[in-house]
Amino acid sequence: MNEVQVIEVFIHGAKVGRIALTPEALCAFEYDPGYIASGKSVSPFHLPLRSDVFVAKRTPFHGGFGVFDDSLPDGWGSLILDRYLQSKGIIPARLTILQRLALVGATGRGALEYRPNFSESVFDEMANFDHLAAEVEKILTTDYDEVESIDTLYKRGGSPGGARPKVFVKMDGKEWLVKFKATNDPDNIGQIEYQYALLAKKCGINMPETRLFEGKYFGVERFDRTHDGKIHTVSAAGLLNVDYRNTVS
Repeated sequence: MNEVQVIEVFIHGAKVGRIALTPEALCAFEYDPGYIASGKSVSPFHLPLRSDVFVAKRTPFHGGFGVFDDSLPDGWGSLILDRYLQSKGIIPARLTILQRLALVGATGRGALEYRPNFSESVFDEMANFDHLAAEVEKILTTDYDEVESIDTLYKRGGSPGGARPKVFVKMDGKEWLVKFKATNDPDNIGQIEYQYALLAKKCGINMPETRLFEGKYFGVERFDRTHDGKIHTVSAAGLLNVDYRNTVS
């Protein structure tokens, strides 16, 4: 990968600001003057909308800001990204935060987009879920790195959060997140999660549309994608700049 010195952040086509690294490899962010005049803070607690240079702390996001860390893959997405990079002869540990954001590009959660954009994604409606599930199992149980399958899984789901295997697909004009069985999950985990989703709806919980694909793969419509465009989304951990893995935070 090319060295990335500056990342420009966009939302709904408007330039939000830019990110660079300090000599200590901490992210430094500043809003674009034009965005300050007409936009809203992307993270009001830690990046208030004003003319200033904000420098991240080393923890809990390895020198990054929570709102931008939300764009990066974790769990399954991180595993797939690392395997994908290794298949291209790239050592994942050597990538900077800026390079990782460039890999996310325009494909991350929520509405934030990053340039330069090195992202790769597949948004066709054809998906062989049984084949993908079999490939996922190989990834989870071996050091399997067959390039074609790594490419497919990365392009279909290299940026989602969460620990469990999943891919993005388009069905009936909507974008869906479809989940697969993890190593310790029961074989009917898809049906179980679907029943819980139905129960949540009966309890009055406002949820996106859910579906059980092929009778066994749980899918949920992406809540951060609408016909009107992307929705800016920040997790509670990202908003508060705390590590959700550490309950002490």
